[in-house]
Amino acid sequence: MINRILQTKENIELDILSDFNDDTVLTFVIESLRHETDSPYSVLLETIFHYATSEDRAKALWDSITENRTELSRSLGRPVSLKTAVVDHFSTTGMDVAVFIKDSMAGIIEAATHDGLTGVFTHEYIDNDLDREFQRARRYSLPLSVLFIDIDNFKRFNDLYGHKVGDRVLAMVGSTLRQYVRKIDSVGRYGGEEFLVVLPHTARQNAMKIARKISRAIKEITSKGGELPEGVTVSVGVAELDQSMKDSFVLLDLADKAMYKAKLQGKDRCCAG
Repeated sequence: MINRILQTKENIELDILSDFNDDTVLTFVIESLRHETDSPYSVLLETIFHYATSEDRAKALWDSITENRTELSRSLGRPVSLKTAVVDHFSTTGMDVAVFIKDSMAGIIEAATHDGLTGVFTHEYIDNDLDREFQRARRYSLPLSVLFIDIDNFKRFNDLYGHKVGDRVLAMVGSTLRQYVRKIDSVGRYGGEEFLVVLPHTARQNAMKIARKISRAIKEITSKGGELPEGVTVSVGVAELDQSMKDSFVLLDLADKAMYKAKLQGKDRCCAG
């Protein structure tokens, strides 16, 4: 699924919006929005068409558009793009024609591939990205490293300060990770308080330097007090691709075990696998 999402995003960026014709991607986008809001159809229509309406009305309108698309495809004997169905629907119903903006659709897909709380990629996306970079590094004999990061004692922060503060800690970690990586790197939320960083063209020694910078930055941010509890630290596992590894799971597992090694050694540290 994530490959189809990425292909759709690439098509939009290449201005092939009129050929947008993947119902599975649309379903994925709507289901992703359900996790972020109680009004997924309302958000979808307002973002894509700049058309604000209630959730019930938005869903009815969206259903009408998709039914119109199905009927047009049947009548013409060929697939009809969503853009065509939208314009036809608004024209035939006497409503103002909505402008289908490619940047808006790209933004919706961007939202569907990012974790709403932390701003980093979702588990599915980062898994896919790791596999893609793994295959590329294997094919061209390039260095590749990953960081597996876990927030130390996260449950204690939730228990002591409440889940809202816990959410602030997660958001801070996500923001810090994005700040300390390059554009070619990828950051994803792998679990509740676990993050994965994919570092292409990076050997283990440099990956360790990045891991230590991230660890220090998180500690320094929370030492200043404010809305975040003091003493937030992370344990980081670092692993580098070995050409003998059969798939990306082996690399990920090595980083995961290195992270647990850091936990066993007292937390708030970086260990290499």
